[in-house]
Amino acid sequence: MNIAICDDEVFETEQLSALIDTYAMRRDYDIHCKCFHTGSDLLQEEKFDLYFLDYMIGDMNGVEVALALKAKFSQAVTICYLTNFESAATEVINHQVYADGFLKKPVDPQLLYEKLDRFYRDSFSSRVILKKGNKQQTVYTQEIMYIEADGKRSLLHTADEVLDFNYLLSEMERLFAPSNSFVRVHRSYMVNLSYVSSYDAKSVTLRGGITLPLKNKNFRAIYRDYLFSSQT
Repeated sequence: MNIAICDDEVFETEQLSALIDTYAMRRDYDIHCKCFHTGSDLLQEEKFDLYFLDYMIGDMNGVEVALALKAKFSQAVTICYLTNFESAATEVINHQVYADGFLKKPVDPQLLYEKLDRFYRDSFSSRVILKKGNKQQTVYTQEIMYIEADGKRSLLHTADEVLDFNYLLSEMERLFAPSNSFVRVHRSYMVNLSYVSSYDAKSVTLRGGITLPLKNKNFRAIYRDYLFSSQT
């Protein structure tokens, strides 16, 4: 697992990196950290598996960096915010930037290790194995923006390609249920909530400007619960 830490406080960045190194040694996990002190430096890099973002980074705040990361990679990114500000979680929610976690500074090692346990576990559980003819294909759920019904087939849309499988959408709904990030918004569509940028009474808009019809009357509550679930 490759982890990026972005914080303009050098001491706190090095301290967090050291805690993660200790965690990796205790668990015997293959984890590599890279530290950044500005959002602009971080945005020059390729995608990391997990981002620890200070809420106030100096040249950019955490929300701005998160939005830029999602735009750059055109897909979900896993973000845990570091903050001293009690209002940070509310502001993140109001900007509809999904956060996978919050840690109060100075970071409590035990809380950090609990977060890392979940992130590491999820990195291996966020995959679905689907049949493709006589073969099997592994699909990573975080890369799927939405799933579209096409008769008795399902089309899995990523930022770069469309994957075609001989599964009914109802079967996909069952297979993707463990990820907790997919919801049926219409009889013909499931969306990955990580990609939702906005919605209204009739449609859901995903990052990149893709708009899908919305018929699920419970969507607002489902999306709200999804945004807040990472804090529990």
